[in-house]
Amino acid sequence: MKKLLALLTAALVAATSYAADQAPLFNAALTMGKEQRFLLVSQPEGKSSGFLALGETFAGYTLKAFDAKASTLDLERGGQITKVTLVGNAAIGNAPVPALPATVADAEAMLNKIHFEDLLDRAMQGQKKMIAAQFQRMSQQMAAQGADPADIAAFQKKLTDEVFGAMDPKTLKGDVSRIYSEVFTKDDLTQISAFYDTPLGQTMLAKQPEVQEKLGTIIQGRMMDVMPKVQQMSRDFAMEQKAKRDAAKAAASGAPAAPAPASNP
Repeated sequence: MKKLLALLTAALVAATSYAADQAPLFNAALTMGKEQRFLLVSQPEGKSSGFLALGETFAGYTLKAFDAKASTLDLERGGQITKVTLVGNAAIGNAPVPALPATVADAEAMLNKIHFEDLLDRAMQGQKKMIAAQFQRMSQQMAAQGADPADIAAFQKKLTDEVFGAMDPKTLKGDVSRIYSEVFTKDDLTQISAFYDTPLGQTMLAKQPEVQEKLGTIIQGRMMDVMPKVQQMSRDFAMEQKAKRDAAKAAASGAPAAPAPASNP
C-alpha cells in the first residue's frame, strides 16, 4: 500500500511538473508594416499574453526569433530554445499600421526645413506696406483736423508696433506648428521633411521667393486694374443713397422728388 501511494505521488508530481514546463501555445502572428507581434497562451492556465515583440517575455519564456516560412517561434527559457508552431496558421498579414500623432516639435522641425520664418516675413512685406499706407492716410486726416504732428507720429508708431507685433513670424510659427501637429501625422511630417531634403525639394525652396514675388506683382496689378471700377461703384452708391434720402424727404413734405442721377456704366 505504501509503495502504491509512493508511485501515485511520484506520478502526480511528474504530471504537475510537466504541466508547469509546457511551453505557451503560439496562437497568432500580427504584421504591421515592418513590425511583427506575436500572441501566446500559457498552458494549462489559458492566459493570453497580448501581442508581444521579439525580446519580450511571457510565462518565463523570452521570444527570440520568428521563422515566417515555417510559422515557428523560438522561445528561450533557462538557456534552452523551444520551437512552437503557429496554431492553425493564424497569421494576420498587412494589418493597418496605426498612425502616430505628431507633436508640436515634429511640426516645428518640418517648418525649420522650409525656413518658415523667412517665407512668412517675405509674404508679410506686401501686407505691411498696405497697412503702412493706411496708417499714413489716417495721419493725414488727423493732421487736417488740427492734431499735433508730434502726437500723430507717436500714435502712428504705437499702432504700427501693435499690429506688426501681432504678426511676428516667431509667434505665428508657434501657432502654425500646433496646427500642423493637429492636421498631420508624425509619418506625414517625416515624409514632407524628407522631400525638402531632396534636390527637388531644395530647388523648390530656393525658387519660392521668386514665385512669391511674381505672384505679388500679379495681385498688385489686378488690384490697380480694379480700383477705378471700385471707386466708381462707391461714387454711384453714394449718389443712389443721396437720391433715396431726397426722395424720402420729398415724400414726407409732399413735394415731387428730383430724378435720380444716371450711373456711369
